[in-house]
Amino acid sequence: MSGPPCLVDRWTEENNNLVRKWKEYEKRRQPLQDVRKLCYADFLKLQQKIQGLPATAEQLQLEIAASFNTLILSLSYSKPKETQHHLTNSLVRALEAVGAQVSKTDLGTLLQAVLKTFGGTVYQPCIHKLLLIQWAIWLSECQFDDILHLLQQINPRNKITPSGDLLAEIRNLTFSIQEDIPLLVAMAAKDLKDLLHICTFVSKGVEQMRKENYTEALLAFQDAATLSSPRALLAHIHTLTGLCFTKLGRPQSALQCYRMALEVDFSCQRALYQSSLVYRQLGNSHAEIEALHLLHSAVLLHTERDSSGTPAALISPDVLLGGEQMAFISQVPSPVLILHTLAHRCLLSDRNSESAEFYLDLLASLQSPDSQPHGPTIDALPFPRIPVVYLEAAFAVLKAKRFWDSITICDEVIAKTVDLVPERLLLELHHRSAGPTELAAVGVESEAVEEKLDCVLWSGAAYFLQGHAYLQLKDTKEALTSFTRAINQLVKVCVKQKCWTVSNLGQTEDSDKGVTLEALKGQTLAGRGVCFIERGQLKEALRDFQLSLQASSGCRNTEMWLVETLWRLDRKKEAAAMWQKSYNSTDSPPPVELPLYLQTWQEDATNLDHSNLNEKIEKFIHSCGDITMT
Repeated sequence: MSGPPCLVDRWTEENNNLVRKWKEYEKRRQPLQDVRKLCYADFLKLQQKIQGLPATAEQLQLEIAASFNTLILSLSYSKPKETQHHLTNSLVRALEAVGAQVSKTDLGTLLQAVLKTFGGTVYQPCIHKLLLIQWAIWLSECQFDDILHLLQQINPRNKITPSGDLLAEIRNLTFSIQEDIPLLVAMAAKDLKDLLHICTFVSKGVEQMRKENYTEALLAFQDAATLSSPRALLAHIHTLTGLCFTKLGRPQSALQCYRMALEVDFSCQRALYQSSLVYRQLGNSHAEIEALHLLHSAVLLHTERDSSGTPAALISPDVLLGGEQMAFISQVPSPVLILHTLAHRCLLSDRNSESAEFYLDLLASLQSPDSQPHGPTIDALPFPRIPVVYLEAAFAVLKAKRFWDSITICDEVIAKTVDLVPERLLLELHHRSAGPTELAAVGVESEAVEEKLDCVLWSGAAYFLQGHAYLQLKDTKEALTSFTRAINQLVKVCVKQKCWTVSNLGQTEDSDKGVTLEALKGQTLAGRGVCFIERGQLKEALRDFQLSLQASSGCRNTEMWLVETLWRLDRKKEAAAMWQKSYNSTDSPPPVELPLYLQTWQEDATNLDHSNLNEKIEKFIHSCGDITMT
């Protein structure tokens, strides 16, 4: 039996009032999470009341409209299983209303029966609304084959579409979704269809990108860009198109797409991030830094908007594309990682004042409990260990001539690491028959080796940087003390291997740390040698420069300091012979990639102006003739 006319009218009015209530909240642009929850509960109650009576053809349109509104709100919560359950029940009741019976255990059979039963009838537009919900569920789960099968059943006579081409099927799709004016809906079926259309193109494009089919992905995104879509989604489409161009080796085309994305939505973070990577690839450091700066501001602004409860659309592209696809589409590093990259790139570009400020901001951010340094790192280097960030910051402020700030930051590193440094760490160099060289500790469990070696390097580097800061302040006494403390830390590590050289290690993580250890030892001894020179202790300086070259051979600056020291000690023939050997040498040391905080810089106090020394040595050689080492 059908419900009484007065009851049907009452339920129709209740449905329309609930839709009007939702639309009013949307117009006010209030935070909608609680409102959505309340409206969903009200629509669900209405649906339960309608379904409390047997299904009939007379009230079928009302029931489908109420079900559609309930399903739309359920879908907005990203609950596909719950939405699927309600949708299946609604389709079964639609069949029951016209006297058809079918098992609801097989969804494919159910959908086939629904399309066959209602095709060409007055109820077809209502049924197609429910099928849009099915499309949305499958799209959020990337079930493209199921979507294709459904659309082929909706358009069985479509001979134009190539077999198995989902995107072509969508282009030629005809859907009966006329609205029933007396029955209001929370979202127009046409709007939902258009959103499903463009989101399916985007999702298929992302799938092709994951398979590294960038040409096919590019075609999907270019088609999607021609469709009407929300601004944020269109910006994402332009960004994805740019990503494809980047992968296809067309950086200028990629930059053009990223500019288009930013013109559509200036807060599109992925476009800014990818722009910075392309600028880095092209060697345009100024543009890269500008993009990173804008990205950091956009991420912080986005975080503030999220915390303020900015209203969202009822069905957003995020819902239809699913969490995994959206993570791929919109992934950018965390604000802390972006800030580190910005500070790092400024430092490499000798923008020292900016770099110092960014690093200090970064250290302040790391103190915040909300910081997430280990966020997404797609296409980027992982976030360094915290002591490394502090050492980079100390190096940055040192280059910016903020010497006391550098000393203070190094004190933080020393306080956290010095107690973790072992009294002695004996390492052996193991050569495997098939594989890289490894460092292993004697008498220490393998898991603890790396951490102990790191602590030695960090504390040694902190004292080393403090020594440089004091040297810049002309306080040679404190500089000497800091360099000596650094050496005392570094000599606690001993590599047990005869005839060991940097080239023995190869390119592995362990070898990098071994190289860093010896390079830091060499630089520290050289720094202490300069302190001794400044204090007039020439014999001690000579010893440290010689030890420095033993630890890290081939450093031209240290060799010149050694020549200078020999000259001041009136060992001029030795100085001249050493000078000739250095300038005539064709053997260059193997290239070594050191941590950023151990890089040399132009205003380093240990850098020696060779010009006067060269002039003196050349005159001496000219006056004496050939010089040989005695």
